[in-house]
Amino acid sequence: MAVQSVPFPAEAAPGMPSPLDSETAMLLRTVLLPHFERATSWGDLCTRLASKGYAITFRSGHLVLADDTGKPVCTGSMIGSPLARLAKRLGRPKLRTDCTGVSATLQH
Repeated sequence: MAVQSVPFPAEAAPGMPSPLDSETAMLLRTVLLPHFERATSWGDLCTRLASKGYAITFRSGHLVLADDTGKPVCTGSMIGSPLARLAKRLGRPKLRTDCTGVSATLQH
C-alpha cells in the first residue's frame, strides 16, 4: 500500500506565519485592509504599511506581512487581500529573490 504525502498548508512552511486567531485577524483586517485597498502602486502600499510598522515580503510564493523586527505576521490572504488580487490591480510585483529562491523582497 503506497503512502501519499499530504502537502503542508502555506502557513506551515518554514518562515511562514502561523494561522491567526479570529480576533487578531479582525483587528489586522480593520487597521490594514484599507491601506491595501487604497494603494495605487506597490511603492504606495509599502509606504502605507511602513507607517503602521509593517513591511511586505514574499515567502514560498505568498505575500507575507512582517512586523518591524522582520517576524512574519500573516499572509495577505489571511487579512482578505491575496497576492493575486493585488497583482491584478497593481500589476505584477518586481521581486528580488534570495539565493534559495524561497524568499523575495519587493523592488519599488
